[in-house]
Amino acid sequence: MQDPQADASALPRALLAALDGEHLDEHADEAIRVSTVGADGWPHGAQLSVGEVLALDAHTLLVAMWPNSNTAQNMRRDARLTLSLVHDGALLEIRARASLVAEQQTALALSVFRLQIDKVDVHRAKYAEVLSGVTFRLFERDSVIARWREQIGMLRTHV
Repeated sequence: MQDPQADASALPRALLAALDGEHLDEHADEAIRVSTVGADGWPHGAQLSVGEVLALDAHTLLVAMWPNSNTAQNMRRDARLTLSLVHDGALLEIRARASLVAEQQTALALSVFRLQIDKVDVHRAKYAEVLSGVTFRLFERDSVIARWREQIGMLRTHV
């Protein structure tokens, strides 16, 4: 069910704040599901972390990803994708279009994509709330979050 008060193409304010790159520790265990269109026409799923996503504004995200991943290849070929995550007791489904911004970024040689948000659907039931989605357990939390800080810093250079 879509919140009739919300801009259907904008991220909710609280999610925008969560993805501003300043709250990596707080959201380190949360995954964002990304679904792209595979070369065979079928959905291809992957996970992103908060260390790979930076909200520029309510309509635009930057993401860093492995350049040779199926997800990056799919986004180069077909810009359409959907991000899915749990937020405020609901499942958010964010439709967006990707465009390549940069390659060979950071020591990991990551690619950067700009995601222009087309639509945000909020799926909320009157009888229940969604408590969690896909989550991570980081094995080397401090070193991973340090790497994420570097990645977010790099993403900020592409604003």
